[in-house]
Amino acid sequence: MRLLRGCYQCLVLHNIIMMKTSSAFASKNILQNSRAAASTTTTTTSAAAKEICETQITSTGTAEVLCTISNEEDSPRSSLWSEVAINAAKQFTITQRKKLQELGALDVERPVKIVGTSLSENCGLGDCVLEEKKEDGSEELDANTKIIHFQRHGQGYHNLICDMWRELGKPIDFDSADPNLNPVVRPEFLDPPLTALGMQQCSSQRDLCNSLSPDLVIVSPMLRCIQTAKLSFRDHVSTVPWVSHEGCREELGLLVGNKRRSITDIKADYSEINFDDIEHDEDVLWDEYGDRRETLLEKSERIYKFLTEYVRSRPEKEIAIVCHSAYLFTLLNAVMDIEEEELRSWFLTSEVRSLQMTFVDRE
Repeated sequence: MRLLRGCYQCLVLHNIIMMKTSSAFASKNILQNSRAAASTTTTTTSAAAKEICETQITSTGTAEVLCTISNEEDSPRSSLWSEVAINAAKQFTITQRKKLQELGALDVERPVKIVGTSLSENCGLGDCVLEEKKEDGSEELDANTKIIHFQRHGQGYHNLICDMWRELGKPIDFDSADPNLNPVVRPEFLDPPLTALGMQQCSSQRDLCNSLSPDLVIVSPMLRCIQTAKLSFRDHVSTVPWVSHEGCREELGLLVGNKRRSITDIKADYSEINFDDIEHDEDVLWDEYGDRRETLLEKSERIYKFLTEYVRSRPEKEIAIVCHSAYLFTLLNAVMDIEEEELRSWFLTSEVRSLQMTFVDRE
């Protein structure tokens, strides 16, 4: 993992040079990520927080770095996200909803209506979760209702590069196969891991996720999602089943950042996760799309199938699902019937939102 992160740092540096930024800017960004990624001792991350990282040896003999953020004083959670990232999320909320509307994806009526309602009366920045769990509350849910805790992965290296482009006012064309217009098509971005900031974001969610009571954790097979779940839902690793499913991965095709490694390789690093529901060892789903992106309508149907055929059929009543931003936005806007805007907006990295999901069969 140390070598892998180093390779991504080289890619970040290359992009900085290609964009002709100053050497001071390059040094600041790369050194900050290098020092944070390599550290295994307590380091001060701000005046009010400390990051404590420890190295654990897994059952397969591989090393895994897990970090915890300890706040000595109350500090705003907004410090986890840059203004660029927050503004990008706001802009994506507008532009992606417009695309869904133009395609008619917001008006599709399917055999099963999936209704979502908020479980929190006070949704703030990056915080819209179950506020108070009643005793035996899960038993009060009928057969067609579940509590779902959605989490977007923390900042990955592909997110970092895109944020750097935005900071420099450089537009990104996600439909282009030209790496000079779209950095995420570069082959080096295959299944990118979390950055040091991404690990910090996910570690900061540990207490919140520990307060939740999922009976099952479902993760996208992408590395950034698995790393996110292992940091945020760390206290649930040995207490509930963990499974991976292709139905909750990011959009397919073109973007190399959304192409996964082989399941054989992933299993070698994360043997504690059940990958039996994934049919192919190699990434056949991504390869089938080739140099085109999965359309919003295609993604909507894949999400609908995942929710109605897999999530609904699971016996667990409370489930955590760790996945991706574009996927979640399509799910909450084009697949589910949700009124609350705070649930439907674009997720920030590592953000967690809880909702009640009810399946209603249309006559």
